[in-house]
Amino acid sequence: MINWLWQANIWLSILSVLLLSLHPLLLKWYGARTLYSLWLLLPVALLLPLVPALPAQSPANLLPEFWLVLPDEPGFVPQANAVTFVVLLLWATGTLLVFGYALLSQLRLQRQLNAGRHYRSGTLVCYRTDSALGPAIFGLLTPQLILPDNFLQRFDRQQRKLILQHERAHWQSADPQCNLLALILVALFWFNPLSWLAYRRYRADQELACDARVLQQQDNTTLVCYARTLLAAMQSAPPTVNFNSITQHYGALATMTERLTQLKQRRPLLKYPALSCALALLCAASLLQTTVAVTESQTTAAQTKTEITPIVRINPRYPVKAAAEGINGWVQLSFNIDAQGKVENLRVLDANPRAVFNDEALQAVAKWRYHPDHAGSNLTIQLAFELDTDSR
Repeated sequence: MINWLWQANIWLSILSVLLLSLHPLLLKWYGARTLYSLWLLLPVALLLPLVPALPAQSPANLLPEFWLVLPDEPGFVPQANAVTFVVLLLWATGTLLVFGYALLSQLRLQRQLNAGRHYRSGTLVCYRTDSALGPAIFGLLTPQLILPDNFLQRFDRQQRKLILQHERAHWQSADPQCNLLALILVALFWFNPLSWLAYRRYRADQELACDARVLQQQDNTTLVCYARTLLAAMQSAPPTVNFNSITQHYGALATMTERLTQLKQRRPLLKYPALSCALALLCAASLLQTTVAVTESQTTAAQTKTEITPIVRINPRYPVKAAAEGINGWVQLSFNIDAQGKVENLRVLDANPRAVFNDEALQAVAKWRYHPDHAGSNLTIQLAFELDTDSR
């Protein structure tokens, strides 16, 4: 778990730095809608550590490790790593706190809205509130619209139409559902400041993209009316984004200047940048993991054999028939260590006598566990089955 979390955090940091630092250029080259689609690359960071490495041969240890197997010898199982447990506990606590805060905020919002006036129009639930909330739309399965009580007085007919188009565009683009996914990323990587910065930038880009969708086929007169609508809505806007499932406030002051500047750049959505970046990331992850695996295996192969010892070792059972007949022998095995420290590609290289101790050896070694730092190592071990240690 820690290994996956650490690798995913590295990829998330790399992608966040690229999107944040290149944001002005990407916005200029591709427009708001395409730039907003690039934020979908961040969830890919959760999958990149799971991308399989390309086939590569890692060097094997030249000399096998020898393990002595005696009848009824107990296996070795060490105590759990206390540091690992503490780290996982701290991470889980932080994740639950972020989720808990978001859930409480959503419940508090829902109670506040239910206490006011609301009505249903088909699947849409519309809330009227005298607070600074709204216009905004939220909900995961059904749309729920928030409108201020003075909605009719503050905006004229055309402005009200544009505002409702803006909120419908959020829902049609699944922005509330995407916000939940973004919140999950923030909760999982709460310890990384870049995840919080990326979240704020993502929510701002969401509004830019929604503006572009609404104005895609509109004339300049509508554009001017839209700009005036944004300025009118800004008067009651909260200063910061929140962690409710609603989209960012229609007139948020923090992004108003940028939104007004981008109104003229009504570029269409281009799908190839996001798809190309996703494919490039998958290829880069596979190549990187191959390089890391080979490098680690080469480094590990140069270490002494005693440094690559299992942290969980289950000794094979001594076959009853072999013990009764006084048979000694050995089995030589080869295997790799995967990213979780498990044994893979286990096979018998040689045995004496043949087929007497093989099954017990394979069953036991398959349960061995190594430290994940030794991932990619190719080991050769020899299990010596002896009834009398003095006969070695």
